[in-house]
Amino acid sequence: MKNPAYCVLGISFVLLLFGFGVLNYYHKDRSFSDTENRMLEQKPQWQISSVLDGRFMKSFETWQTDQFIFRDGWITLRTAADRILGKKDSGGVFLGKDGSLYEKPEKLGEGVWTNLDAIRSFCQRHPELSSYLLLVPDAAGVNPEGLPDFAPVESQADQLQQISGYLGDAVLNIPVYDTLREHRQEYIYYRTDHHWTTLGAWYAYEKAASVMGLAEPEAPETPPLYPVSDSFEGTLASRSGYQADPDTISVFWPGAQTDLVVSYVEEQEESASLYASEKLKTRDQYGMFLNGNHPLVRIRTMADSKRTLLLIKDSYANCFVPFLVSQFREIVLVDPRYYYGDLESLTAGQSFTDVLFLYNLNTFLTDDVLHLSLEE
Repeated sequence: MKNPAYCVLGISFVLLLFGFGVLNYYHKDRSFSDTENRMLEQKPQWQISSVLDGRFMKSFETWQTDQFIFRDGWITLRTAADRILGKKDSGGVFLGKDGSLYEKPEKLGEGVWTNLDAIRSFCQRHPELSSYLLLVPDAAGVNPEGLPDFAPVESQADQLQQISGYLGDAVLNIPVYDTLREHRQEYIYYRTDHHWTTLGAWYAYEKAASVMGLAEPEAPETPPLYPVSDSFEGTLASRSGYQADPDTISVFWPGAQTDLVVSYVEEQEESASLYASEKLKTRDQYGMFLNGNHPLVRIRTMADSKRTLLLIKDSYANCFVPFLVSQFREIVLVDPRYYYGDLESLTAGQSFTDVLFLYNLNTFLTDDVLHLSLEE
């Protein structure tokens, strides 16, 4: 005869799982996670076509994961368990020897070559444009010495070399790895976030200026950077559950300001500043640069220049743009993750002189939409 205690335990476990399932299904969905600083999957709509091609189940699984009740608490609990078990990373984030957080570098996949082919084809169709590629390694790639011992990571230096060799002379590469590596002991990456700091972007601009024929920055030894927050806690901290000292955000503020108008095209909003200070009151403090990510942004300046730039980018470009506004009469920023327009039509309707592809390397390696935006 079975022990009644086992039966009670089994029934209780089943009821607990059932209760969690019911609560998880009927509790109100959150659209955004302040802790993880990202949009969350919403409950998918049932359609025969999406069921047959597998999209419904994929969306359903993502929705269940994103909307799981007490999700933030589970992340913290998982992190503690991972550390007890000696796991090197939590949620794809390493806790470095110096207390900084490092995002795990991605591998080169087939999608990379698809995007590179699309970039090459786009630039070959537009020989009137001076074409540039700036892929930014992340903190783990530039400073692998800071990672935990025996952390399994890819060599971003090798990845960048392969990408540059694959493109050949179709696009002019702006190599910033060695530059950032040289300054790796400085505050060029946030401790709690995957982005580079404004200082890191400054060093990259020095290299970009020499390649693109732009004016060299004045007083490069003392860049005019001014702190605006010392309480930034980024996505690596929230995603992993690791604790790290808050970061400081600084902005580029040269003595001679360039008058400009920033137009957020789809939102039909305008601003006379590159910075949205109200974002400093939110968890997404990095969003103060260009007010976060937008599909299409047009910046018209009073710069003494005839050059116009098409900037195809991810969020790494947001704190890089302030260095460019004095060098171009107009800059049009396109983020293919959110932009569903026709880049060919956009290019044909403008008199661009330059195009710059600027991405964090990790984002570029996992991007699955760029090639679609560049199709003829």
